[in-house]
Amino acid sequence: MLNDNAGYLVQQSIRQFYFISLLAFLACMVSADFSYAEKIRPPVWAGKFYPESSPELSETIRRLSQKAAETAIRIPEKKPIKALILPHAGYIYSGWTAAHAHSVLQKKQYERVIVMGPDHRIGFSNAAISDATFYRTPLGSIKLHDDSAKLRSESELFRSVPAADRAEHSVEVILPFLQYSLKDFKLIPIVLGRPDEFRSMVDIIAEKIDSKTLLVASSDLSHYLPYDKAVERDKETIRMILKLEGNKLRSRENAACGVIPISVVISLADRFKWEPRLLHYSNSGDTAGSKDRVVGYAAIAFYGEN
Repeated sequence: MLNDNAGYLVQQSIRQFYFISLLAFLACMVSADFSYAEKIRPPVWAGKFYPESSPELSETIRRLSQKAAETAIRIPEKKPIKALILPHAGYIYSGWTAAHAHSVLQKKQYERVIVMGPDHRIGFSNAAISDATFYRTPLGSIKLHDDSAKLRSESELFRSVPAADRAEHSVEVILPFLQYSLKDFKLIPIVLGRPDEFRSMVDIIAEKIDSKTLLVASSDLSHYLPYDKAVERDKETIRMILKLEGNKLRSRENAACGVIPISVVISLADRFKWEPRLLHYSNSGDTAGSKDRVVGYAAIAFYGEN
């Protein structure tokens, strides 16, 4: 009888062991499935346009923001910032101007940021939105907002273009500045191609604008003009932006590589009565390049009522 009980207990122990092992195996499989489901868009341009190590990148943005504070303008009181135009070149060239965003942004100020950049390399119509789960930079991962997938599913104007996702820098280069200032937010990354249905795109993006959303247009200004001619051309382009003259801007040669993202901001500023302010202007001849052929940069903020 004693031997029978001992044998029964051994069998029970074996069954429990296999049951626990099976649960552990299933847990690992579920975990692996979730890990596989989280598609990460890596920092393709780290080490090229900006530092690839987190400490060096943080220090670079801190130093640029400190320098930008010396030329920061007074901003409207009690009016929230609704949109920004920021440059997307290598930080040694455009970082000084882009860092002026730090003077108008606050930690955890927005839950959602829509960053619109131009397509430089692929060629497609309307808009591309990444199907990744996260965008990663050396400063950490940014989760894509659920509306990224909703925009792709609800309108044929927004779709995944994997080639653009792998190669485009105009959205990525902006992100570390936003991470440095805002710390925590969810992202809707939009790369804009040929604007075949511009008005419809503007209307759809307008539906996503609320008090917890920041809209960012990523764009440089004129390209490869001599210094004095670039300053003259960029001054006129900035004047058009500040006067919300989107139609004139889109017909202007060599005004801005991100003329479509800028035009979206202008259209929404006109619709929602946002007030634009120039935060800073420079070009590559002011920072790290020759004055023979320069690229222009502007940081412009748009203020409005919630």
